[in-house]
Order: sequence, then structure tokens, then C-alpha cells
Amino acid sequence: MVKLAPKVMEFLEGKHFGKLATVMKDGSPHVTPIWYMVDGGKVVINTTTTRVKYFNIVRDPRVSFLVDDGYPYVILFGKARVAPERDAKRDIEALAIRYTGATRGRKAARSTFWKEPRVSIEIVPERVFVSL
Repeated sequence: MVKLAPKVMEFLEGKHFGKLATVMKDGSPHVTPIWYMVDGGKVVINTTTTRVKYFNIVRDPRVSFLVDDGYPYVILFGKARVAPERDAKRDIEALAIRYTGATRGRKAARSTFWKEPRVSIEIVPERVFVSL
């Protein structure tokens, strides 16, 4: 795991959307916008077990993850893994609060997101490309 520099951490902690690229079964890329947070130098995302990105990661953990504000941007390359030791409901609630505020986030998490089969996924950065 690559240690993220303080200026990279500061940028990643901003309220930007991430763009997650996974590998489809045929080798083509699949890119999707996604909420994220950083925990212990790893990027944490949360999804349902019915999404393409979930199936792609289970089959092939190689990912790239872009966070940008136009220019500047950070690209992380690494491996993703389903993290069953994490509390997926707590993580989606934390993400909803991060992106929509405390009141809306809690309400969305508890009324919608918690009703879906969810998992948290950790992305372990192996290489970082920075333009800050």
C-alpha cells in the first residue's frame, strides 16, 4: 500500500465525487461515479451486491479511482476488496451524511439504502498519480 501524501489526503477529504473504473468480464473498462471516504489510507466505497462494479471487483480486483475538480486531480491504481469486517450500513450512512448533510443523509440511509443488500469495499492504493 502506498502512503498518501498530506496534500493528497487533504484533496481527497474534499467533497468530490469519485470515478471508479473496474474491469468487465470481456476486459473492457466500466466507469461509474461514486461516493467515497478515506479511512486509514484506503478509499472506502459502498454499493449493493446487485451492481456491475460489485461483480467486477469480486471477479477481478484491479481498479483505478479518479477524484477530480477538473484540474486538480488524483488517480489511484490498486486492488479493491469486499470488506465484510466493516459495517456496511454504518458506512453508507456516513457517506450519505458526507455528501448530503446530516438530516438528509440519515433519512436516506435509513429509509432507502439500508433496505438494500450492501457491502463496503476498500481500495488499497498501489500507485498514485497526482496533479494538484
